[in-house]
Amino acid sequence: LSIFFSLLAVLLGCESSLKPIVPPQDFPVFTIHTFHDSNPFDGYIALRKIKGSGAQFAINSKGDVVYLETTDSVISRVFRPYSDEIIGLVDKTRLVKSNYLGDTILDMELDKLGIYRQLHHEIIEDGKVQFLAITHESTALDLSARGGEINDTLNFDGLIKFNPKGKVLWQWKLTDVLDPLSDPEVVKYKNDWGHANSVAVDVDGNYLVSFRDFNQIWKLNRIDGGVLWKYGGDNIINEEDRFYGQHAIHLNMDGDYMIFDNGNVPNRKTSRALAFRNEEGSFKTTLKIILPDSLFSWKQGSVYQIDRDKFLFCSSMRNTLVVTNRNGDILWLAETDTEFYRAYYLKPEYLSVLR
Repeated sequence: LSIFFSLLAVLLGCESSLKPIVPPQDFPVFTIHTFHDSNPFDGYIALRKIKGSGAQFAINSKGDVVYLETTDSVISRVFRPYSDEIIGLVDKTRLVKSNYLGDTILDMELDKLGIYRQLHHEIIEDGKVQFLAITHESTALDLSARGGEINDTLNFDGLIKFNPKGKVLWQWKLTDVLDPLSDPEVVKYKNDWGHANSVAVDVDGNYLVSFRDFNQIWKLNRIDGGVLWKYGGDNIINEEDRFYGQHAIHLNMDGDYMIFDNGNVPNRKTSRALAFRNEEGSFKTTLKIILPDSLFSWKQGSVYQIDRDKFLFCSSMRNTLVVTNRNGDILWLAETDTEFYRAYYLKPEYLSVLR
């Protein structure tokens, strides 16, 4: 595997838009449909290709590739774009940061730096010089009280914060705050208990974690790792506000918590955007945008706010990207032949260095 990305993007010939790039043969094909709005968005959509030769790239509203970096081998699906750089995992023990010109800013092989953890699902910046990631954890455990083995093994999740030099600044494990034996279904899920799939930094600096198999969002104290609150599951009384198998927790532009609610339960096979807020311990749903059942994604997926009235969905299991308005009207739809883990919106100025 090449440790550097190969930049294929070139200088632009136009001030207002990026010049399309001719991608390699083994590359996703996009079929674009536009509804209601001739200009669904001005920016770009960032994606990562993981099958075959790896690539991270961006398309415009016409489906043209305008930014492209490739590798000579498979890469992890986990990445996160920022205004002037992209961070991502090459594999579970290797982090690379690059800018939009294709320069490698940082290449960290974690085990060589003394970080003996495997990262998965999420890597984000916690401040400009710190990284926060979800980790795989494991422990030997007597699960006989729940119908398991005396000498059993529990696989679960944790968090780790570290700096570019490999210094571990903070770490946390699910078992620090939750006794596995308190969960009557722990044996059923012992190979992946909880399944943390996304993490975000709240406005107060504390951490938000999505646990898919608990159908819950947790807020953790960034200092001692204590649980500040849990939202989801049985503590949501109104069934219409419940979410299932959710992904991509984050703060949206309205200042609310937003998730992609996969909705994978027997009585509801519908995915949607769901936003909520916590007002002094009382949770309130603030937004629901329901996708058509044809875009149901029983796993993976994401939704992010583009502007006040537009939202970008990635329906991973349907190989489809969608932009809707707040009412749920589909403004733009891209069908593709590739499964994407997430889709992120890039403001036009993020790629201005390519002009």
